[in-house]
Amino acid sequence: MNLARGLEQRLENLVDGVSASVFRGQMHPVTMAGKLTRQLEFLSFEGPAGIAVPNDLTIVVHPADLDPAIDVDALEAELADVASNAAAEYGWRAVGPFDVHLETSHSVPRGILQAAGDPVPGRLEPWGQLIAVDGSAVVPLSMNRTLIGRGLECDVRFSNYEVSRHHAIVVWRAEQATIIDLGSSNGTMLNGDRLGSKPAQLIPGTIVSFGNLAFTYRMVA
Repeated sequence: MNLARGLEQRLENLVDGVSASVFRGQMHPVTMAGKLTRQLEFLSFEGPAGIAVPNDLTIVVHPADLDPAIDVDALEAELADVASNAAAEYGWRAVGPFDVHLETSHSVPRGILQAAGDPVPGRLEPWGQLIAVDGSAVVPLSMNRTLIGRGLECDVRFSNYEVSRHHAIVVWRAEQATIIDLGSSNGTMLNGDRLGSKPAQLIPGTIVSFGNLAFTYRMVA
C-alpha cells in the first residue's frame, strides 16, 4: 500500500471504524483532506527560498459537516499528515511540523472548509545531509526548500566570503532532491562541474561545492 492510499485508508477508518460506524456528516474526512490541500495552495506565499505554506493551521467547517461521534484529535492528526505529505509532494516549504486545529462555526456554509494559518518554526526530521568532505561538519536538510548562503536569513549559513549571500536552494519534492544555483558569484559545483541555471538532481554520493566548501550529499533513511 503506497503512502497516499495508506493515508486515505486511515481517514476512512475514522468514520468506518467501531467508534463511528455510521457517517452522519456531509463532509467525509477524505473530502476534507482534499479541500485542505487546495486551501494550502491558496495560503501559499513566496519567500526567499520559493513557495512556502503555513504549518500551524486552523480549519473551520459547519457543525453539521462534522460527525459528532468522530475522534476529533485523531482527525486533526491525520489532517496534519495530509498537509505534511502535500507539502513534500509539491515542494512547499514549511518551517516546522504541521499542526491542525479543527473548529466548527454556523457562519461557514455546509460543504465549505475555511482555512487560515501561520508559519511557526519547529523541529523537523531531516530527510538528507550534507557531510563536509574534510569531516568538519554534518549539515541536516529538513525543510522541503532549504536556502543556503551567507545571509542571516539563510537556513544553512556559511560565514565564508566564497559563498554568496543567497547561494543555492536544495528542494525536496516527491521524494527527490534537486539543487538550484541562485546566480552565485563562485558557483555551485556538482562533482567538479559547475551547475548552470537549471535545477539539477542530487544523487546520494554527489560532491556538492559552494565556493571552496565541499560536501557529500546523502539521504537519511
